[in-house]
Amino acid sequence: MRKVIRQTLLCAIAVVSVVSATAQAPQLEGLQRNIDIFSGVLEDALDFEESKGLFGLSLGGIESTYLIGQGVVLELRTPLANSRNRLSLASLNSAMQTLQVRGNPFEALALSQSRAQSLSSSSSSSSSAPASPVMTLRNESAGSTSAYNQMMERVANVDYSLAVNNAIQQATESARSLRSLGSIDEGDYAELRADIEGLRAEMGEKMQDLREIEAQITESTSQAITQSNIEEELRLKLNTVMAQIEPLREQAVAKAAQLRRRSEQAEQAYTQQWQQDVVMFEDKLYQAMCDYGSTLRELPRDERVSIILTGLGVQGEDQRRTDKIHVFNKADLQACQSDDISVATLRERSDHYSY
Repeated sequence: MRKVIRQTLLCAIAVVSVVSATAQAPQLEGLQRNIDIFSGVLEDALDFEESKGLFGLSLGGIESTYLIGQGVVLELRTPLANSRNRLSLASLNSAMQTLQVRGNPFEALALSQSRAQSLSSSSSSSSSAPASPVMTLRNESAGSTSAYNQMMERVANVDYSLAVNNAIQQATESARSLRSLGSIDEGDYAELRADIEGLRAEMGEKMQDLREIEAQITESTSQAITQSNIEEELRLKLNTVMAQIEPLREQAVAKAAQLRRRSEQAEQAYTQQWQQDVVMFEDKLYQAMCDYGSTLRELPRDERVSIILTGLGVQGEDQRRTDKIHVFNKADLQACQSDDISVATLRERSDHYSY
């Protein structure tokens, strides 16, 4: 008997569930149509249709989800999220510039070796006995070789190429940042790139001249050429090239510093403007929710409307991108639409946070 009663109750529950689900389906369909209409109205109020990107594609949009017992969740993709991507790209370029500022790791080693050789030469010359004619000739040859070695050390200790290459790379990254932030147009960017590449090419020519002088010094050393005129000619060539390289280095470093300052200023200005734009967008959002939020008539009164602003949340120290979330009670939306509360009060009553 109990078994029969239990089976009867289970059948009754199943019938009630089917009836409830059947009755709920049309309600959910009506609510979804209501949400779709509201989403379209909200897009118009937030001027999403006016925000067009490449090939005329819209930069903004709304996706909706309904959670029974909780309410409507609207995820807004705004043009401001795309603008923030530009800022992130500029910040990445700045970080790359910081990594590129490095000294020559071999310079200290070369200098220490040079000092050691100098001390060794000084010690040997001070302890030597009076030279015979044959020894004098040998000393002259050794002196010439020492002169060649000094010139080779000067070439080896040149870090101009590294310094200039770093400066040129930094200038290039700064120019890219300026373009990505909209601080310069394509014409200005092309002109900056031409200037930078001109410095790179000129520096390459001078470094080629330096390598040729190095080869000549090496050849003279290996052949033990002791003619003073050849030695003086090589020294003159080396001095001339070194004198030409120094202004290039100064010019490249100055160019990099100038563009870096411009990039930092542009990034700061862009960030401030972006933050102001977010505040203005949120003001427009609250006004739109006050004006049109009550049109969600199918939404139960005790449920909420949650707005997710994708990518507009506060960025933490770990550089993780968060979303900005605003949560409204339907009752507050209706009160604002009927002028029972102000938009400012609606903002105070809503929950808003980054996550």
